[in-house]
Amino acid sequence: MVTPWKYGFKGAKSIVKIEFVEAQPATFWNTLVANEYDFEANVNPTKPHPRWSQATEKFISKGPGLSWDIKETLPYNGYGEYVAHLYST
Repeated sequence: MVTPWKYGFKGAKSIVKIEFVEAQPATFWNTLVANEYDFEANVNPTKPHPRWSQATEKFISKGPGLSWDIKETLPYNGYGEYVAHLYST
């Protein structure tokens, strides 16, 4: 199973069935806007997006006077050595 982790609220919350298929099924977003959301959308910072850069991310700082910390996006959110092979084409 490959589950994106960058936006956890969009990911799987439970598994109720496993089905093996010949071809990769389409996702909601890549069906809706295929030119913006392919299989590697939001996991590869070097993959350009037509409307914004994925090279950096905004993190909310903790504590009083919350502020945005902008950090460089790591490939596969820092898990590249463990999961990059799952995305090879």
